[in-house]
Amino acid sequence: MPEHARKTRVERAGSWIRGSDPGSGTVLGIMLMALVGLGLVLAALLGNLMICRTRARTGADVSALAAASALDEGQTKPCTLASRVAHLNRGVMTDCQVDGGDVRVSVSVDTGVPMIPRLIQSARAGPEPCG
Repeated sequence: MPEHARKTRVERAGSWIRGSDPGSGTVLGIMLMALVGLGLVLAALLGNLMICRTRARTGADVSALAAASALDEGQTKPCTLASRVAHLNRGVMTDCQVDGGDVRVSVSVDTGVPMIPRLIQSARAGPEPCG
């Protein structure tokens, strides 16, 4: 094969490869933006879960304190008050147990996240013996 024919074939191959480069930066930019978007969505979901966990913990703490206070004052149904307090804190009381002067309350909060639809936190309150 003559030398000039071989050069033409190599030049054609080189021009084809060079012709495929335009637009590759656009594809990489789109992929980068998709990754950034996915990161932002994950950060928002984790932030939402942390807020819901705090809301459930606060609801459980306050409900347990209210129920223990009501029990200390002689009310016969402290869990009714605990349920009302949990509802006021945008939660649902899932469990309430009275053991002597102590009250243990569990409160759940809906998260709106499909994989973790509900978070449950528990708290205990009661009189502490004086030393």
